[in-house]
Amino acid sequence: MKYYLLLVLTSLLWAGNFVTGKFLVGHTTALTITDFRWAIAVVFLIPVLWLTDRKFLPPPRAWIPLILMALTGVVLFNYFTYLALHYTTPDTVGLLSALNPIAIAIASFIFLRERLGARQILGMLVSLFGVIVVVTKGHVAGLVHFQVNTGVWLMLAAVGSWGLYAVAGRNAMKHMSAYGATLWAGIIGVVVMLPFDLPSLMFSHLDTPFWVSLFYTAIGGTVIAMVLWNTGIQRVGGTKSGMFLNFNPIFTAVLAYLLMGETVQTAQVIGTLIVIAGVSLFAIQRSKKRQAEDQSEAA
Repeated sequence: MKYYLLLVLTSLLWAGNFVTGKFLVGHTTALTITDFRWAIAVVFLIPVLWLTDRKFLPPPRAWIPLILMALTGVVLFNYFTYLALHYTTPDTVGLLSALNPIAIAIASFIFLRERLGARQILGMLVSLFGVIVVVTKGHVAGLVHFQVNTGVWLMLAAVGSWGLYAVAGRNAMKHMSAYGATLWAGIIGVVVMLPFDLPSLMFSHLDTPFWVSLFYTAIGGTVIAMVLWNTGIQRVGGTKSGMFLNFNPIFTAVLAYLLMGETVQTAQVIGTLIVIAGVSLFAIQRSKKRQAEDQSEAA
């Protein structure tokens, strides 16, 4: 249960990225945001890793999955997401992010052979419907007029990248801690991005809100959230962790209400309850299965 609570907290922290992300893209490029976000995160993660693990270098077997983590979760996912915000709205990005659990489930099935029962699939679909209700504010029929533009394709690419990141992370953390995997994925990602970022490095109108948003994204949305996420991946698996991403749009709506004065509609509350029901259906099924396995082993 405690790992599920950590994943809920992860979702809350990432929701803040949707609120600050649209603001950040107005000051610099998507690649620069991603690069600086992770560079700051790496600085904070180094002492954390030393205090917790008392070692720095990863074992040789972890290098390939770490490189894949860096390319998919640090570089491509963040780059595609921030670039998508140049072409479409945060609501659309939030809606498409609801496909993340499905992308993780597909990638986990293909590469890790993680299977889903009928009840888990139903829970996933119920949660997906709840997210759609939240993001569309109850106007589900409006999806008929959903326009596919450049931002949509970029966000779909981000979703696919995140599914692969979950698989790579699961493999990397067979050999090292969540702290080490997060740090080294960040280091490799920054090294990969720097040669592309430095020639066109530029900022405009840097002010206090920009720096506050950047450091929140780096520390709250990256250091803390990524460590919690990787811990969830390590402890409960990619597919199960992915289910909790359905809370992202819910927390985004709550933060927009608290920080930006946006209204919360009845349909969004109903959608939130549907998401909770779907996640519970998915998690309870797993809990009963685990109890049955424990009883079998005891016998």
